[in-house]
Amino acid sequence: MSELLTPTDRPPEHSDDDPVRVRRITTARQPTSAAALLPTVALIGNPNSGKSSLFNQLTGLRQKTGNFPGVTVDKKVGFCSLTDGLQAKVLDLPGTYSLYPKSLDERIVLDILANAQSPDYPNVAVVVADASNLKRNLLLFTELRDLNIPVVLALNMLDVAQQAGLMVHTEQLRRELSIPVVAINARNGEGLLRLKQAIQQVLSSGNQADSPYFDSHAYAPGLIDEIKEAFSLPNDYLALHYAHQYAKLSFLNVLQRKIIQDLCEKHRFENPVLQARETIARYEIIGRVVAQSVTLSDHDERESFSHRLDGILLHRVGGYAVFFGILFLIFQAVFAWASYPMDWIDAGIASLNAFIKDHLPESPLVDLLTDGLIAGMGGVVIFIPQIAVLFAFISVLEESGYMSRVVFMMDKLMRKFGLNGKSVVPLISGAACAVPAIMATRNIGSSKDRLITIFVTPLMSCSARSP
Repeated sequence: MSELLTPTDRPPEHSDDDPVRVRRITTARQPTSAAALLPTVALIGNPNSGKSSLFNQLTGLRQKTGNFPGVTVDKKVGFCSLTDGLQAKVLDLPGTYSLYPKSLDERIVLDILANAQSPDYPNVAVVVADASNLKRNLLLFTELRDLNIPVVLALNMLDVAQQAGLMVHTEQLRRELSIPVVAINARNGEGLLRLKQAIQQVLSSGNQADSPYFDSHAYAPGLIDEIKEAFSLPNDYLALHYAHQYAKLSFLNVLQRKIIQDLCEKHRFENPVLQARETIARYEIIGRVVAQSVTLSDHDERESFSHRLDGILLHRVGGYAVFFGILFLIFQAVFAWASYPMDWIDAGIASLNAFIKDHLPESPLVDLLTDGLIAGMGGVVIFIPQIAVLFAFISVLEESGYMSRVVFMMDKLMRKFGLNGKSVVPLISGAACAVPAIMATRNIGSSKDRLITIFVTPLMSCSARSP
């Protein structure tokens, strides 16, 4: 029976929310056959922790980075050389706060880490943590350790932590967690060599948790034992995730999901209650670790500029005024200021057509060239300034961190219309082009909210559709 139920290389059963449907892979500079033999290093962390920037530093690729959840909505693959010249495959996985996914892109992380037979299952996981918010970032770390995945902790944004008056003692943190801890700056590559050395060390020797941060077996002993036996699982916490999330694991077939469901009903498994207990138990341990490893400078206890700015940008009245003012500025630029380069393009196309007609004899070929090819291309090119201006503004909002604040602020208002705070990003993008806007809905966790946003986005009338 165990052989029948062990996940193998078979066609998975897909549901409507299956993350496999949105999964894409970007590779570079390495043949596929060779890549299969290389050790895999997965970059994992919370959204906005600097994973994609670190991925760019390690691989030399230039992936887009942003500052709101859902920028990395697929896995990206590159290759780097470690300290001894060994090549390693590097995965940039979507940002997630824990192994309990709320959106499609987060399910990709769970799908890989819960399936040891996956070709992307990591030999080493590099947890990229925002040092200025270490307590929240360590939740994901403790979950990975309980899966017995070898881990390196990369502390990013230490400069931001210092500005907030936080001193993170790396050596103390290393002793508390019993794993390699490396201070890095993902923006400029500082600490990159030390990180590669730590990865090489873990690849050579591995690291195993002394004891789990959360005792899964104590909360559901009978269920855990039966799932481990049925699926030949070596790990209590992995068996717990099978019980929690069997419906989300794409590598399980219908029969396997039905068996887990029956086992959960047999043991009266209380999913939400146990998940809440697990989170509380983990944060109790994390709180003690952070208390020993992080100190607050007395002279820097004053409110940071970012917090003071949030008081304005997230104000219940002033926040909306600022947001609608920015929207007015964006659309003024799109529809008024962009008209000047559009007029230049229109005049240039007209002049080119006139020049061709004046210097070539009349013929069907000339009419095809001027009234067909050039005029048709001009009808498309003329909208480039508007699209460029809009996406330039969106990029500025992402990089400044304002877009994540807009998502938070607009959530309450958007829910009155059956939408999600994250729907704001696709709707604004829809004013330029509906295709990338609909693709951006993948970071919306609720399938209902996602579907409504997809249906509403084409109603955002872009200037190309207006004529």
